[in-house]
Amino acid sequence: MGGYDIHFQPVPAEETSGYKCFEFGYQAALKVKGPQALVNRWIKTLMTPLGSDPLYPTEGTSFGGLIGGNIGKASVNLQDLIAIAFQEASSQVRAQDIEGYFPDNERLQSAELMDFAESVDGIVVWVLIKNVAGDALQVPLATLATR
Repeated sequence: MGGYDIHFQPVPAEETSGYKCFEFGYQAALKVKGPQALVNRWIKTLMTPLGSDPLYPTEGTSFGGLIGGNIGKASVNLQDLIAIAFQEASSQVRAQDIEGYFPDNERLQSAELMDFAESVDGIVVWVLIKNVAGDALQVPLATLATR
């Protein structure tokens, strides 16, 4: 994918200052690496609306259109649409893996819909992301509210 991005990597609680604003707080930038870097790349790809980047119009997925879209949470097609968006994101991340050098713990093995549940005001979607090194991460995606 084009451009540069700021990625976030969780830090231990004792390293946070407790302020309400975000600051980097380090002399030099920290590189996000390992499974967190893979999750960041995959979610960025999933959340990028298809065709929204003029330099890379074929990148992104249909997932962003589902948020606030005209599809009810009880729709039989909703789970299928989410699965298709996951496949689109995974395919693009694998292409990124081939184009660049990523260690095994940052290369995608698979991403699958782990949990799909209705909540009071929408749905909750969890994805299971596995890397080539054998790590598996359960990632909650934002609740897709119907309001």
